[in-house]
Amino acid sequence: MKEKIKAFGMIILGNLLLAFALSTLVIENNIIAGGVTGIGIVFNHFTAIDISVVVAIINVILFVIGFLFVGKAFVMKTLISSIVFPIFLNFFENTAALHHYCTDPLLASVLGGSFIGMGVGLVIKAGASTGGLDVISVILNNKFKIPVFITLNLFDLIVLSSQISFSDTMKILYGIVVIVMTTYMVDKTLTSGKNMVQVSIISDQYEEIKQAILTQIDAGVTLLHSENGYSGSQTKMVVSVISTKKLENLKSVVLQLDQKAFITVSSVHEVSGRGFTQARFD
Repeated sequence: MKEKIKAFGMIILGNLLLAFALSTLVIENNIIAGGVTGIGIVFNHFTAIDISVVVAIINVILFVIGFLFVGKAFVMKTLISSIVFPIFLNFFENTAALHHYCTDPLLASVLGGSFIGMGVGLVIKAGASTGGLDVISVILNNKFKIPVFITLNLFDLIVLSSQISFSDTMKILYGIVVIVMTTYMVDKTLTSGKNMVQVSIISDQYEEIKQAILTQIDAGVTLLHSENGYSGSQTKMVVSVISTKKLENLKSVVLQLDQKAFITVSSVHEVSGRGFTQARFD
């Protein structure tokens, strides 16, 4: 129950950030946008229909298509986003106090893309979807094995191109900045709180080092067969994935056992499995 409440909160917060950034930063500064919101901008320009109304109509249509072609389980994950996003978007569009606070298009592009990325990342992290054109992308992936990122980028390109007729060159460039920042922040949001380091140690004292890591560092260890490239001698490499706060302590323990130990440290963006997302012992 606790996890469901947490996921629900992340979906709500994600859509709130997404709507806030689009309405008060991107749309406010006439920066072109992709996705369903971009389509809403095009319709608003030519018909004067509120963007939130267009977004709501398109999301309903995509919701039905998703139900018919993907199934109930997928649709239920997008239902919350499909309902709350247009509501949030309409709220921000009609709240004057939340407009005209950032009139620098470049700053608005950077901030807007950052908030959009965080919003989308939170929704995906909660195991849900923001709805919109990614429903079509999922269907095409299921039916024809077309990678989702290819169709999403194609849709964004088409939507952005449709706004060129009433957007100048600088607005297009600002739109690219939004897309770049969105992609970056989605990645950072999805991996936040999961960054670890992988430590690889080559030493003849591998058995002592293994025991020290298990008992003093309280971390898991894997031994891999290793061969010295110069001498051809056989040994074992000690590999351990730990949090960054344990790194200095681990290196100190290893060097106490072997001053000549060869140590490499690599960043790990996400870890799952026993000892991390699963219990260490059953």
